[in-house]
Amino acid sequence: MIKILALNSKYVHTLLSPYYLKENCEHKDKIQIIQTNINQDIESLYSLALADNPKVIAFPCYIFNIDCVLKLSKLIKTKNPEILIIFGGPEVSFEYDNILNECDYLITGEGEIAFNKLICDLEQSNYNKLAKKVYVGEPLDFKYLESPYSQDYFKDTTNKIAYFEASRGCPYSCHYCMSGNDGLRCFELQRVFAELDKFRGKNIRVLKFVDRTFNAKKQFAKEILKYIINNKEYFAFSFHFEIAADILDDEFIDLVDKSPKGLFQFEVGVQSFNLQTLNEVVRKTDIEKVVNNISKLVATKKAHIHTDLIAGLPYENYQSFVGGFNRLYALKSDMLQLGFLKVLKGSKLKSQLGKDYKYNNTPPYEIISTPFISSEELQLLKFAEEGCDKYYNSGLFAKTLEYFVKDNPYQFYLEIGKIIYNKKLSLFDRIEILYQFLCKNYNQVLVKGLMTIDYLEHNNSRVLPGCLKFNYDKNFAKRLKELGIDKKIYFAVEIGINPVNYSYGKYLVYVDYSKGYDLKYISLN
Repeated sequence: MIKILALNSKYVHTLLSPYYLKENCEHKDKIQIIQTNINQDIESLYSLALADNPKVIAFPCYIFNIDCVLKLSKLIKTKNPEILIIFGGPEVSFEYDNILNECDYLITGEGEIAFNKLICDLEQSNYNKLAKKVYVGEPLDFKYLESPYSQDYFKDTTNKIAYFEASRGCPYSCHYCMSGNDGLRCFELQRVFAELDKFRGKNIRVLKFVDRTFNAKKQFAKEILKYIINNKEYFAFSFHFEIAADILDDEFIDLVDKSPKGLFQFEVGVQSFNLQTLNEVVRKTDIEKVVNNISKLVATKKAHIHTDLIAGLPYENYQSFVGGFNRLYALKSDMLQLGFLKVLKGSKLKSQLGKDYKYNNTPPYEIISTPFISSEELQLLKFAEEGCDKYYNSGLFAKTLEYFVKDNPYQFYLEIGKIIYNKKLSLFDRIEILYQFLCKNYNQVLVKGLMTIDYLEHNNSRVLPGCLKFNYDKNFAKRLKELGIDKKIYFAVEIGINPVNYSYGKYLVYVDYSKGYDLKYISLN
């Protein structure tokens, strides 16, 4: 038996590549796929790997799981030297000499043909050692590629994030990325539609397209969006796409505007607003179009918009990055991810960086310092990242942050990020910290009122954090009764501001959580 052990970063993820390998192998009846994650203890993973006595264990290797793969494969080989270990995937496709001793066979590049050849060779040799150790994968014609969306795939993706592929590669050649190395190849549209039909009625959380630039071929992307919209009643989940904002057109944005709210999610990689930086890494983009099109997407209020910046790129100093953060923040996307450059094996950027660039030589190969930004400044960005992620990206404090965070959002998230950095905090902890942080500079009644409204709109526990509690006495209970507000149905709170215009005054806000999070209010003045 041949086992493909997929080590995901989280429980909700499922690697797509194992199903491509299995469905395109002549001996697929002998292949078993196990989806698990790197957060399991090593002994549990060892037991999963050895269950059913496999002759071969294949590991898809990525930047997020390679440490776990190496540790687990070493344990397997120590205790069971007769088991053959195969490595494949992007993390072992480049600069793999130091990894060859950790496995019996290694597959580079696109793995379907190479994996099938290796398994057939092993079958023919009766699973004896082969002289050939490295099998080089090559891009293949999609018409010969069997579908990975099998019964096993849908069984393994139930109530998880599932993945879908409409194209491979990318037409762009950004030097920090390797997706553009082999250009762009798209599946036939009719095949894409037929594959999407397999997801009808499936119980998954999100269908995430793995295409590096989904809208690289404009009409291709729009036809897929149209197909999803026209068949929306069959899909009880959202579709996630990575897109380039500067090549969007009005027809694409109009499709989003006419789609049901929540059907689509778009991840927009801005990376930098520094023109010299963009030119250096050969990221061809029109910044003004990026800004305008993100604004248009956000204005539709129909899709979840996620934007990205990368710290540590050439010519990007601390001041220019902070300026870029504030500029992107002003566009009001639903999420703003502040990421840090990963100097990936096989990327053009790695071969170009001089000795003045410092980065970790172990996964995830993150930048330490550059001639333009110091390690101390990158640490400040990490503080801001933490603050932005835990407060802005959570979506739990929308009204509060919109009101109080205006002039210099970066500085706000930097300061609160310093307080919470690397701490395990409950929701109540985060609420208390934000409350105390804001009350240093703003009126306590206003802070408490806004934070209470945000809390009621996102939490139905009927328990208030300590800083948001009020005097729930007999008079308040009597007032509820007089107003006909049954406390068994409604959760009611008294605040000191008008929930609409935030002017001062006593107001009762209440919500029936059995009907969602629609707040109602009554003046008590």
